[in-house]
Amino acid sequence: MLKGIRLRMVGKLALLAALVAAPEIANAAPWDDTADKILEIFTGGLTRTLAIIAIIISGVLAMFGKMQWSWVVNIVIGIVLIFGGASIVDYIIAAAS
Repeated sequence: MLKGIRLRMVGKLALLAALVAAPEIANAAPWDDTADKILEIFTGGLTRTLAIIAIIISGVLAMFGKMQWSWVVNIVIGIVLIFGGASIVDYIIAAAS
């Protein structure tokens, strides 16, 4: 048990030393680029087209009684949250500051 504690402590110290020795590791720039790419995927042209198709298909299915309107509302709310997420977060940040 004592050996496991020592091993974890050595691992933590090695991580701390790496962060101190190379401050660019702690920089969030690579994560920012990755997050921006993910946001672009979720709000890009293909996703917009798929969302439009999903709303059309959901509306047609609900109109013919093959899908409940509550499902259509849930789909629309999900799409609004996906595409409006950035605006919602910007609004909250502006309100908090």
